[in-house]
Amino acid sequence: MASTLLLRESGTLDGSSQAVLPLHGVTFAVKDNMDVVGRRTGAGSPAWLATRGKDPAVKNAHVVALLLKSGAVFVGKTQMDELAWALQGENAHYGTPINPASPSRIPGGSSSGSAVAVAGKFCDIALGTDTAGSIRVPASYCGVFGFRPTHGKISLFGVVPLAPSFDTVGWFARDAATLEKVGKVLLPTENPEKSNVEFKTVLIAEDAFAACDAETVAVLLAGLEAFGVKNKLFRDVPRVSLGGDDACEDALGLGGGDEKIPPAPPLTTWWDFFRQLQTKEVRDSLGFWITENDALGSFGPGVRERFQAAADSEFEKDDDGLKKAAEARFAVETRITALLRSGNKHTIVVLPTAPGPAIERTSAAEERLAYRAKQLMLTTASGFAKTPQVTIPCGFVHGAPVGISLMSSPGTDLALLRLAKELTE
Repeated sequence: MASTLLLRESGTLDGSSQAVLPLHGVTFAVKDNMDVVGRRTGAGSPAWLATRGKDPAVKNAHVVALLLKSGAVFVGKTQMDELAWALQGENAHYGTPINPASPSRIPGGSSSGSAVAVAGKFCDIALGTDTAGSIRVPASYCGVFGFRPTHGKISLFGVVPLAPSFDTVGWFARDAATLEKVGKVLLPTENPEKSNVEFKTVLIAEDAFAACDAETVAVLLAGLEAFGVKNKLFRDVPRVSLGGDDACEDALGLGGGDEKIPPAPPLTTWWDFFRQLQTKEVRDSLGFWITENDALGSFGPGVRERFQAAADSEFEKDDDGLKKAAEARFAVETRITALLRSGNKHTIVVLPTAPGPAIERTSAAEERLAYRAKQLMLTTASGFAKTPQVTIPCGFVHGAPVGISLMSSPGTDLALLRLAKELTE
């Protein structure tokens, strides 16, 4: 597949009347790790396409079926990083989709083609998946809105797994109103109490902002100031730490009472713990297929090394490391949950989506790895805590987009999407 090819196999899959349906006429594209009836699922991997994806799908992925039922029009499948285990948006086999907002820079992945399809106006919305940032990162890099829902809120039926306890389906749009419309279709509303919550507090994740360069911080804080014009909660926002042992009493107005915010490992250590847990789950999800089809040698650079690490027999024996990682995950989830519901109030945490704009496509391998590690440090929060997170285009640094993220407590997805719309209308 040529690097400039973003969509393929155009056409609608539903001939029913759509005049009164909520997404009537809205065009959508689908990341190629999701099943679409009559199309092959390649997951960005020639080896997967030749084995698991050799026959066209006979059922739609759950999210695809919901969009079609709601009147949306399918226009094609989109490119992705190989088996979704990368964050750059590059694919050694099929090439790298062009970032419409900054053509000299990477688009971000693994949902690269879906973000590019929306940014380039090939479709109104696009589906992707997010395990460690694969919706949020390309949304920031390409200057579009992106949403990762509460983990487990949306069925993953018909989606190729990577690390199931972190995997989510998400979506992109060019405006928050459309992002919310999709949420009303895809998100179950069996809990009206959480769907209709009003947020009472906004906090800045100070340790997350510390991972960004100064120019990016300045742009994001200017965006936060603009939010304050729309909503007074975003004025004079207190600062807290996502990690560490700061009780955050002053910022949260707890007044030294019985309620405390529990400690967690420092944010700078989270990626190491995340990587251990994710690698174990990838091994469990895809290891048998890789061995059965001798697929390891078929993977591109970077992806091959990650799968090799997952296949390493020594990794499987590291029970102590996995135990520590699981304990760290629990501590992070507990602390973030407490921050988001401190004083029995629903709270928004503001954090950078990315440490800066996308790196140049010509960047050296060492620079790519270093930037990837810094990026992943920012995206582990919602993965560990299972929280929804919306990414909003915020401005430009060196002519390239950067996004700002809002995170809220699990289950408050629709309320978060509504807030994003109010802040950006």
